[in-house]
Amino acid sequence: MYKVGFVDNSFDLFSDYQTRLRRHDIELLFPAAGNSKEEIVNWVLSNDIRCLLIDHKLSPDFDFAGTDLFAYINGALPDLPCMILTAYAPESLQENLVIQSMIENRDALDASNLTSIVEKIKQAVEVFNKRLELREVEYQVLLKAKQNDAIAAQQEERLDYLYQLLRSYGEVDELPTELLKPEMEQKIDLLIEKLNSVLGSVSSGRGDI
Repeated sequence: MYKVGFVDNSFDLFSDYQTRLRRHDIELLFPAAGNSKEEIVNWVLSNDIRCLLIDHKLSPDFDFAGTDLFAYINGALPDLPCMILTAYAPESLQENLVIQSMIENRDALDASNLTSIVEKIKQAVEVFNKRLELREVEYQVLLKAKQNDAIAAQQEERLDYLYQLLRSYGEVDELPTELLKPEMEQKIDLLIEKLNSVLGSVSSGRGDI
């Protein structure tokens, strides 16, 4: 089943869209109205969504336009395929936040034949799945470098990002917190432990430092 999210300002047609797309092996999910952009990102991750359809007009249910959300998602989850569904294509284009090929006419979901939009959605999901595979390969390389103490600070940040992303999608197992800490942070923790041990000895009157 292809898991696809749809952020819209109207839930009237949700049941119809959901039923029709399910016949094509697509599970359509909606977030709660009023969610912030950050909450929508968390919703995408917690529901294992691999493609996101966004209506251009999201008011009054949301405090932002669809193109604004599109740009935000691209920054937070750059590999996630997003499409703008709209009856106002010229308006979406004028904002210069979404490339033309990722803007789809809203009528595509209402058509009697869904073949075109279904193929586009499924191909987008396959692209995301392939990108996720590449991210997992990159993650394994960085993790090995981390375990061998041969990782740079910038790579540490990248490793943490990839771990959080892949864990959210259930692609990697939980790692011990210590393994994900930067090397300097681990050294500071060790120093704090030694200091606490010293203070404990002094306060107990042993003084055997």
